[in-house]
Parts: sequence; C-alpha cells; structure tokens
Amino acid sequence: ENSCLIMDRFTLSNLEILNSKFSEGKSLLDIIDKTKTPMGSRLLRRWLCFPSIDVKEIKLRYEIVDEISKFFVNDSQFINGFNSIIDLERVVSKLANMRANPRELLNLKLSLEKVDFIKNSIGNSKSKILKKISKEFLKNDLVIKTLNHYLKDDVPVNISKGGVIKKGVNKELDKYRDLLDNGKQHLNKILEREINNTQIPSLKINFNNVFGYYLEVTNVHKDKVPENWIRKQTLVNAERYITEELKDYESKILGAEEKISILENQIFDDLILSVQPFISLIKNNSYWIAVLDCLCGFGVLAEKMNYTIPIINNSNSIKIIGGRHPVIESQLTHDNPYIPNDISISNDQNQILMITGPNMSGKSAILRQTALIVLLAQIGSFVPAQRVE
Repeated sequence: ENSCLIMDRFTLSNLEILNSKFSEGKSLLDIIDKTKTPMGSRLLRRWLCFPSIDVKEIKLRYEIVDEISKFFVNDSQFINGFNSIIDLERVVSKLANMRANPRELLNLKLSLEKVDFIKNSIGNSKSKILKKISKEFLKNDLVIKTLNHYLKDDVPVNISKGGVIKKGVNKELDKYRDLLDNGKQHLNKILEREINNTQIPSLKINFNNVFGYYLEVTNVHKDKVPENWIRKQTLVNAERYITEELKDYESKILGAEEKISILENQIFDDLILSVQPFISLIKNNSYWIAVLDCLCGFGVLAEKMNYTIPIINNSNSIKIIGGRHPVIESQLTHDNPYIPNDISISNDQNQILMITGPNMSGKSAILRQTALIVLLAQIGSFVPAQRVE
C-alpha cells in the first residue's frame, strides 16, 4: 500500500481497464498494449492493476520513455528484437523442474543473444539513463556458450526424436552415430550387390517392426530368388525375404539407435543441470527486458497517438488541459476527432465539479477520461492531453 494505488475490482471493471463490458468493445489494456514479449505483457497488466505512487519511480519511467522515443522508437531492428524473445519466465520454471525440451533450450539461446543485442544497443546510445539500465543486465555469454556447445542448430521439440546433441560433445555417442550411419550405408551396398547378383532391378530393402529389415521382390522376379533367402511374408504383388547377413546388421543398427537414445537423454539432462545455476541471471535479464518492452510500448503509443509527458508531484490538485479519452479516441476517425476537455480540481478550489447535460452527452466519458489519464500517468506512460499536472 506504500508503493501503489489499490483499486477494487469494481473500479477495474467500471473503468474497463483490463476487459471491456461489451463483446466488441476495447479495454484500456487493448489500446495501450504495444508490448512484444510475454513478460512485458504481464508486467504491463501488473502496472495497470497497481499504479505506482512513487513520484521518483514514475519520473524515471517518463525519462526512459522520452529517451527511447528519441533514439529507438523508429529503429525497427531494435523494436523487432523484442519479437524474437521467448517467455523467459516460463522457461526458467521448466528448467528448475527439469521439464524444458530441446527446442525451448535452443530458443533460450537465441533469445539471450537478442537480450545481449538490446543491452548493447542501449549501452552504446547517447542516453545516460539507458546506459545505466544496460548495466542492470547480467552477461549471458557463459550460458549461451554452454547451450551452443551442446545443441545442434536445428533440434526437435521432443528429445526422443534424437538429433539434439552436437558431434564432438560425447565420444561414445559419436561412435554409435558413426556405426548407425555406416550400417545404413552398408545396407545400401548389400542392396546393390544383390541386384547385380540376382538381376532383380526392382529389389528393395525395407524395415518394419514385425521382422525388421527384409528384401522385397515383386512376383515378376520371384523365380530369381536365391535358395539361401528365407521367405517371411507373401503379398498380392510381392514376397518378402530375410537373410543372415541382414539380421546381423539389423542387430547392430538397432542396438546403436537404442544406445544413442539413452546417451542423448543423459547428456540432455546434464545440459539442463549445467544451465540451472544461470536461473537467477535469466530471471534478472527477463525482468529488465519486460521493463524496456513496456516503456518502448509507451514510446510507440505516444508517437502514434500524440501523447504528452505529464508533470507529476505530491500536490492535491489535478490540472488537465485538452484531455482526451484514450479508448474512445482510438475508435474514432480523423474526420470525427474526439473533442478535448479541460479539468481542474484541487483541495483549495474546485473540490467538486457538477457536470450536467442530456443522455449520451459525455458526462460519464469525462469522468472516466480523467481517471484513465491519471492512471496512465501513474504507470509511467505519456497521456492523451496537451498538458497534465
């Protein structure tokens, strides 16, 4: 209660802050949410539900939004950098529970590279406040190096699909992979040899779970089949055979596949354990990405909708010159702009304003408009008005 404004659910509902009361209506969140990351989106919702009452904190947010607007709002590479960042908070919880999958770890690596790009971009800017924020980020190089050492550049979602761990990470894994690759090459050599020996051009080697690897001969050529081939299955148009040689290679190949699967699972678990010490680092960087994402969104919103910086202090007065309802304004066309209103309320003068007019003349709109402008000011956003104090 010392850090934020507490609003009950009726206030949140009546001001339509998070959700509109109408199926096709827009909430304040719908209008101002320009965030690119899941963490930024969640942080914005928290800010809206618990607006700050810390003047120093609010002014700091204004300053950051102003600096971002100067240097980065029109920098599409910087703004789009947030698009590539996955839900780091979600991945952290999965890492802690050993439930992260290979694709998530690969995307974690790519996201942390984007975090470093954003950190370096603001660190190299001319803005003192953005340089200071860049120092709040912790270095990702070790965790990126760890993930890069283990993971292939393209991995499946499920570890059971295989092809996750890079060559050179584990000698035993490499040995079984070579055996598997050479075994399949040898099967091709067997096929070529048998085609030459039997003169059956349509001969094929296939595999199924019932009797493993087999040679398939169409009925046209079945009289050319050698006597040492063992018939296993008769089809309408073909017959299937096995040989001792095929069975030997089958056992080697299947054994190698099983060993590869076991080893990859073990190595992947070791990878998760080696990344777990970086959880606090990832959480810290996730938080600052969320903050920057929200404040970049405020900068984009301010430029698009012509919002201005409020003047905020601890006085008991509200002065709004040319104030506009942010939600209603966004639904109107250029030909039918929102008519701005002035409001002045203080403890010394104008403690109560009496607003009269017919139905649908905007009495409720100016009431909500004042609340929403103050709310936007307290979350660190610029506001839809010529001047606000």
